[in-house]
Amino acid sequence: MTVIGTLTHELGHYSVSKYLGYEASINYQRSSYWDNDLNEYFKHSYDKYSNEIKNNLDFPGKQKYQTTIKKYQADNFWIILGGPLQTILTGSIGFLLLLLFRKKCFTTDNVKLTGWTLIFISLFWLRQVANLFMAIMTFIVKGQPFLSGDEMRLAYYLDINIWIIQVITGLFGIAILFIVLKLLPKSLVLTFLLSGLTGGLLGYYLWLIKFGQYIMP
Repeated sequence: MTVIGTLTHELGHYSVSKYLGYEASINYQRSSYWDNDLNEYFKHSYDKYSNEIKNNLDFPGKQKYQTTIKKYQADNFWIILGGPLQTILTGSIGFLLLLLFRKKCFTTDNVKLTGWTLIFISLFWLRQVANLFMAIMTFIVKGQPFLSGDEMRLAYYLDINIWIIQVITGLFGIAILFIVLKLLPKSLVLTFLLSGLTGGLLGYYLWLIKFGQYIMP
């Protein structure tokens, strides 16, 4: 599920990039997008009018340049949003289905296959919890937040406190985890927590550090 969660998250970024007309690629841990003509236009404009651009002075084609910049920034916002939105929507759908069909998913001391499937889909929300934890740890260790995370970049684009989206979605993820634990038969909770933590860390290591770069470079 760590691998599936990572790839579907990046597929969210990738899909929005393609929809907006950019060239895009995806590998084992990230997606990227580009427009060679647009890059060339920005480079040519900046090389020719760097002083005017830096100091907000008039220059030929300024309105077109500013309009293009604003569109590119808006596109970048939607592309960044595509990843977290995919993860959160998938987790939310799984969680709602789990609540809706919980009586068919659980017995007194066991969980049916359908139940486990919906639990794993619901816990796509744990990405938000993990990101919040990493952001807090990075802040404690380095004295500054992890600004390359999607949620903090989105907050920056929206001109709000960079922690707001990260904290709110992280708390939602924690709440969903607790509800899932409450639905589980008590005899399975400890095993579920230990195996989930072990599997998540092992999946992270095997895919993002060890083998992912060779399987999907």
